[in-house]
Amino acid sequence: MITRLTWAALSALALGCGSNDDAGGSSGPEAPVLETVMPMAPAGLHVSWKNVTSDCDSVEGERMSASAAWKVAFTVPGSVDNEHDGTATEKVAHSYRLRCKRGDQYSSYSNEVSGTPE
Repeated sequence: MITRLTWAALSALALGCGSNDDAGGSSGPEAPVLETVMPMAPAGLHVSWKNVTSDCDSVEGERMSASAAWKVAFTVPGSVDNEHDGTATEKVAHSYRLRCKRGDQYSSYSNEVSGTPE
């Protein structure tokens, strides 16, 4: 009897029965994947990424350096996969991270990639 109950419980979990996904909506969006942060002439950094969630409303890019904490550097429409950051300080290493916004939900932050404008 215990084996049948255990098997039934495992089957229900595998099929998603009893979860709150249907009652409470879908899970949040996934973070984009940062690919490159490349110096561009005459100034700034070009940031490019892969959008994992296809229906993001926007992608928010944050930037930090050794002398500055994380701060939003740009926000672009969710279908965009790159941005030129012309406000990055020359000869200073900057790190970037991204997140997807869909409705009132944000993804976790992406991986971090760094670059230094020339």
